[in-house]
Amino acid sequence: MLSINISELIWTVVNFFLLYFLLRHFLYKPVTRFLDARQARLDEALAKESAAEAALEESRAAIEEAKAARREEAAALLAAERAEDEAKSLLARREAEAAAKSALERAGEALRAEGEAERAAIASENDALADALAQRLLSK
Repeated sequence: MLSINISELIWTVVNFFLLYFLLRHFLYKPVTRFLDARQARLDEALAKESAAEAALEESRAAIEEAKAARREEAAALLAAERAEDEAKSLLARREAEAAAKSALERAGEALRAEGEAERAAIASENDALADALAQRLLSK
């Protein structure tokens, strides 16, 4: 038959609780602290990664904004340069037209003066020829 030995039962219970407290103190608590510290490091690393990704996205957004601003600035500079070039071109064209008109007027005046000189020369030749003809006619 089965009998229960009280002294063995007490020693078994005492040994059980002694083993429980020893394992808890030397095994479970250090392992739990190690796992908690590891989880804390992982959480910290994940938080840093998240912050770094957010900073990266902010940097990318800032770079894109800066690029857009530089593109707008370049477009404005290009438009200003084109306008300035068109103004210079128009001014140069007007100056060239004025110089050509002036040259044409000077050439026209030179031709008129030359024509007047030729007319005066022809008129004086006509007078000389008329005098020579008159003398020939009179001398005949």
